[in-house]
Amino acid sequence: MSSEDQVRPYHAKDEARGQEAADALAAVLQHVADRDKAAQEKPPRKQQPRWMLPLGLNLAVLAVYLLIAPPQFVTINPIEAPELASREESLLAAMYLQAQRIENYRIEHGVAPADLSDAGSFTPEIQYVRRGDNEYQLVATVGETAV
Repeated sequence: MSSEDQVRPYHAKDEARGQEAADALAAVLQHVADRDKAAQEKPPRKQQPRWMLPLGLNLAVLAVYLLIAPPQFVTINPIEAPELASREESLLAAMYLQAQRIENYRIEHGVAPADLSDAGSFTPEIQYVRRGDNEYQLVATVGETAV
């Protein structure tokens, strides 16, 4: 290969450079014109199916009926609170576990904890009262009954 040889990419055509540019520009302008023409033409409006109107009216009537006079199956039953006896049993179990944590703390440190959180996780419904170094009282209320 000598310095006088003209090196061109393999995809280059034998036409003159000006003609390639003119052809590319003409193709681009034709494409833009086609797109403008297609954008200005509006497609015909699609007809609504005949069954949509009766269906819509029936659904509207049903919705109004359910709002005005809801039948039994539409009403939601409220969730009832657990009975006081079961709540009292669960609080007694929680108090027993909390008393075990306090006793473990008292064995490790020699005195009852100053606060219930010092003995470990605590239940907010249980109140802790410290009386002296080794005495304490746990109190919880269920409804109006103190446990």
